[in-house]
Amino acid sequence: MVPKTNIISVVLFFLFSVFSFVEAETSFGFSTERSGGEYIFETGNKYPNLSGIRGGSRISFTRDFTLFGFHGAIFKNKWEVRGSFKTTGWNQNAGKARDEDFALGTVSTERGTKIDTKNWAYNDSATVFTGSRNFADGIGKATINEHRTEFYGRYYFGESMANPWLQGSGFFLSGGARYSYFKYVFYDVNQFVDSNPVFYAPIGLGLTFSNDLWEFFYGGGYRYGGEKFYVDFNFMPSIGSIKTRDFHVQRSINFLSDNFGVGWMSQLDFGYKLSDNWMINLKLNHRRFFSEGRFKSQGGLTPDDIASNFASGFKSYINIKDYSVEIAASKLFNFDLMNKKDE
Repeated sequence: MVPKTNIISVVLFFLFSVFSFVEAETSFGFSTERSGGEYIFETGNKYPNLSGIRGGSRISFTRDFTLFGFHGAIFKNKWEVRGSFKTTGWNQNAGKARDEDFALGTVSTERGTKIDTKNWAYNDSATVFTGSRNFADGIGKATINEHRTEFYGRYYFGESMANPWLQGSGFFLSGGARYSYFKYVFYDVNQFVDSNPVFYAPIGLGLTFSNDLWEFFYGGGYRYGGEKFYVDFNFMPSIGSIKTRDFHVQRSINFLSDNFGVGWMSQLDFGYKLSDNWMINLKLNHRRFFSEGRFKSQGGLTPDDIASNFASGFKSYINIKDYSVEIAASKLFNFDLMNKKDE
């Protein structure tokens, strides 16, 4: 799986470079962001399949890491266009990871639908199967390498203006897209298997998990803009798709998933104006992404793994719950004024 982030970032930087000389107001800056949360992949069946098996698998990762990046924005009266690129820069420690194989019973539950618009119900959990019993369990550490490109637009109403250095309050509509490529490496694994005799031993490298995630957002919020600071809240539901490659090193087998999902993102943004052209921001972000799809196997060493290559596919759930705290600094450029000074 090849990340598309580098190509998108180059195009984004080129567009901002061109439009910055056309539009009157443009800002550029840098940011650092600390993330937390969880990522969970699950597959299984509560009711017996053709083999009479009721069970499944779960791979979970924590999302504790730091991103660094740059951003730019263009302001034109009531319109705002904003983009950014963020990256871990290297393989960072993401916390703990776990790979479970479990059996399900009659009292076990499967709740794959997290946002149920038909019944107006919401289940804020990244886990799908509950009431399970593990017959295999691997626990270890994980690293993550993530690259992210974001692109958003807003239109402001009332007295609010797109330029955050200007005073004015009001509602706004917002929308945009985010592309993320991230890869987990699961290592220093201690493996338990409920066999006869019981197996428990370190096995070293467990798996690698690559992700290619697109998300599209729509929504709105409200901004209060004062003389020295502004505060705005933005809430955006989302739809998206994710493709993953789960490579189990010990078994030499790939599991390739293709999922579609929905979710939401909220942001509380506090900006303080240091001067007429410098600003610092503190942003609190929350995101959910709940997806369902299918995966296929490729490769393998055992007869059962090789036979699974010829199956039509297996159900997969990929759910993400994360949050972040972001600190940013931005400088405002007024290119119309610069051009007038040159005349």
